[in-house]
Amino acid sequence: MVELVFALMVAATVVWFVQQAWVPVIGKTIKQMPPTGEIRGGRLDWPSGTVLQQAGPFMRIAVRPGGFTNVEESADLVLAFGSSDLRIGSSLGLGLLTLPYPMGWILSFNKTELEPWWGARSHMVLAALGLLVVLALQFVWSALGLLYMLPVKIFSVSRVDWVGAIKIAIAAQMPGALVMSVGIVLYGLKQLDLVALLVVWGVHLAFPWMYLMFSPILAPKQTKSQKARSKKTQVKRDPGDNPFHHTSRNSGNPFGSD
Repeated sequence: MVELVFALMVAATVVWFVQQAWVPVIGKTIKQMPPTGEIRGGRLDWPSGTVLQQAGPFMRIAVRPGGFTNVEESADLVLAFGSSDLRIGSSLGLGLLTLPYPMGWILSFNKTELEPWWGARSHMVLAALGLLVVLALQFVWSALGLLYMLPVKIFSVSRVDWVGAIKIAIAAQMPGALVMSVGIVLYGLKQLDLVALLVVWGVHLAFPWMYLMFSPILAPKQTKSQKARSKKTQVKRDPGDNPFHHTSRNSGNPFGSD
């Protein structure tokens, strides 16, 4: 339950950022598109000479049917639609990711069709993004919990059992999620740049190890009754105390004679 609350918090933060940083740029780009145009057979088919460019604080979209000789990476996220491919880059200058257009598909790429579609479904896209973030975090945290369970068990020096170890391993990732959410908010408010956000991302990955090392050590020792329940042991009575057991020391017939 706690993991779900943190996952919803992170998802809400991501959706908020996309809503205020990327969605406006996408909407303005669609409004500037020509009334006709499509991607067909792996090629962008637009009216001759039409060029489009829209930029915001976090995102820049450019469309050039004739192709790009050089993509200007002047924003944190750059989407450049050329004659036969989409190029994705950023202000970090790490190079461009080139994605060719699908050959067998026909995709509408014009104002007439995209504007009503985006206007009616943008909120559904954001909701789907939030759901995807929640599901992805639940899966990743569970997988990392299984991975971190062994070091927790080792650090605990028999203070916690395996069930407690995996609970600690999963819970240790929650502070990192909180740190990352704060980082995204500060980035969206322009208090952090992209490089600083990447630093926060690295810190949030290292954060759980502090809890993995110290939480098991500080955990209270199990009582004898807890250990007995965890091992599912049952107290066995001494057969010698049972007068009807064949090995009993008092197996003689009190009503008979020796």
